[in-house]
Amino acid sequence: MNTVQQVVILSAELSTANDNARRTSLLNDMIAELKLPFKPALGVYMGNKENSFVVVVNSQVEIDVLKGFAFKSFGQESILHQDANQEARLIFADDSTKQLGRLEQVSKELALSLDNYTEMNGKFYTTVNRTSVA
Repeated sequence: MNTVQQVVILSAELSTANDNARRTSLLNDMIAELKLPFKPALGVYMGNKENSFVVVVNSQVEIDVLKGFAFKSFGQESILHQDANQEARLIFADDSTKQLGRLEQVSKELALSLDNYTEMNGKFYTTVNRTSVA
């Protein structure tokens, strides 16, 4: 993942759903129809593993469409958006946000010790809040 690009990370999975494979396939097809560059990834959110997608976005319109997919079509709690300034935030269904810091590549060992990270192409990424690092 190019951590300099503006991206959205989202999933269609629900921890209680028995049909996560169908939901993920449907989201894959919906994103493909947008003709935006994207790749599959494994996301870990609050300790739960989910098949996810990392989508390169260039406009607020594209972000809003992906928000609609996540919240309206798949009942997701949040998506992760990294803006053009490389600042990552969670966007929730009610449009509130939570700033997370910068999305950066980290070691596998560090990622596996965390409750939230993304694995794509054998590389691990998480958000790092520089103000809390000593």
